[in-house]
Amino acid sequence: MNKDYYATLGISRNASPDEIKRAYRKLALEHHPDRGGGPEAEKKFKEINEAYQILSDPQKRSTYDQYGSAAFSGGSNGAGQGFGGFDFSGFSGRGQSTGDFSDFGFGGIGDIFEEFFGQSMAQVQAEIKISPAQAVLGDKIALEIDKEKFEFAVPPGTQSGANFRFPGKGRAYRGGKRGDLILVVKVELPKNLTKEQKDLWEKLRESEAKKKGWWS
Repeated sequence: MNKDYYATLGISRNASPDEIKRAYRKLALEHHPDRGGGPEAEKKFKEINEAYQILSDPQKRSTYDQYGSAAFSGGSNGAGQGFGGFDFSGFSGRGQSTGDFSDFGFGGIGDIFEEFFGQSMAQVQAEIKISPAQAVLGDKIALEIDKEKFEFAVPPGTQSGANFRFPGKGRAYRGGKRGDLILVVKVELPKNLTKEQKDLWEKLRESEAKKKGWWS
């Protein structure tokens, strides 16, 4: 059965990464098992966490948008566990089930939440546009994102919408650690062509017609 992760978090399919984080944080606080609610609350909390694990990762989100939740069957998405593999069933900040939420933010689970959300908020997502020639042939591009300079090697055959992760290139957070940079590549088609460029594209179209497309 296909799961609607967007509906689970109460967001639209075109929600931004920030909207996904805000929706998740709100629901995670509301439905955490330590606030009571029994098995139903625990089940809901796991569903919320599962949805966030998929939608917060650009690559997993892209796969989900194409193939649905069936692409993650078998437990590879960490369903049933809290925040990156931590199981919070029956857990409270002082090692016993208190039945309330008083420990949330002061040691124990609060530290885990701080670390988890610190990583999430320190993640940076940026978009760059490349030409069709750069996408097909590959290229090296000098980038500067959030005052961080580095070189991005565009792999030959890069598709529009492809995501690339750069660990430690995001914003700084707790303890001097840095989040990741997610670079989204968009292939930008030319609009105003010179005569020479138009001739080249027409030759390319003729070549495609002869071989009946690139994928035949």
